[in-house]
Amino acid sequence: MLFNSIEFIFAFLPLTYAVFWLLPSARLRYVWLTLAGYVFYGWWDPRFCLLMAFSTLVSYVAGLGMLRHPVGSPRRKLFLVVPISVDLALLGFFKYTNFALDTARSISSLVGAPVDVPHLDIILPIGISFYTFHTISYIVDAYRGTITPTRNLWEFATYVSLFSQLVAGPIVRFRQIEEDLEAIGTSSRTRWLGRGVSFFCIGLVEKVLVADTLAAMVDPALARWTELSTSGTWLAVLGYTFQLLFDFSGYSTMAVGLGFLFAIRIPQNFNSPYQALNPSDFWERWHISLSSCLRDYLYIPLGGNRFGTWNTYRNLMLTMLFGGLWHGASWTFVFWGFYHGVLLCAY
Repeated sequence: MLFNSIEFIFAFLPLTYAVFWLLPSARLRYVWLTLAGYVFYGWWDPRFCLLMAFSTLVSYVAGLGMLRHPVGSPRRKLFLVVPISVDLALLGFFKYTNFALDTARSISSLVGAPVDVPHLDIILPIGISFYTFHTISYIVDAYRGTITPTRNLWEFATYVSLFSQLVAGPIVRFRQIEEDLEAIGTSSRTRWLGRGVSFFCIGLVEKVLVADTLAAMVDPALARWTELSTSGTWLAVLGYTFQLLFDFSGYSTMAVGLGFLFAIRIPQNFNSPYQALNPSDFWERWHISLSSCLRDYLYIPLGGNRFGTWNTYRNLMLTMLFGGLWHGASWTFVFWGFYHGVLLCAY
């Protein structure tokens, strides 16, 4: 189900919104938003709801474990390592298994010793990269003492399965919406209503009128790229550049608007990235939720820029290579991450 689909705009959203604001307590609203999130996620393939539920329970139990053990306790680290290992193992299996197998097959052919490596019939669950980041950031923040893990299972399930940002982001950290989740039982329906409608409509215009219109012209051109002239090639590439921006930005803006409709303030994910003055400025404007997560959970723990120039280069390259792989399991995305890492190092 997409935000711009008929069933979402005229059925799912009105029903979810109406029932949510009729429910009298925080607990009932948590349950309703969780169920709505699972219906939204399961619209594509309900089997993968079990995968998200399992990941949710593992991280929730780990949070409870951290409440029992103070910061610095050896056992506390166990509740950090185990859930992150589980989450990464699930993500690795579904997203990267065939990438690893295909790479092994290609390398064996290049060295003249071809091996018959199978290609497994694995379906990639939509949104698994996003909700995995949600659960991992929650566990890491709880371990660091940045947040206090919630004892309310339904509150945590609401956070993980929040349909507005479940399948395409933004990547929302628990601490960013914790205050709104805690106050969800007494929230005002009208306080953010106008802002929510405005954000959703602006995002809808970006996605449907701009991105989809550009796609209708760009996709056929790129499909027959051998026939394009030099000017036609430039126009197609520039068209795709803006299609990509308005498609992703539009979807993120709609997600922010949907959050406001349910009194949850989701941070914005784009800030005019093509007005950036340098590569660093670009990554402070483009997919802000991802770049800030990569910074806080990978770049800074690796050492950031604290240990000299060459270590800074190394940390930038590793961070961007991981960011490339997170986007997709292919060498194209690895090169994309490498390219942006080089840009940041050069800057």
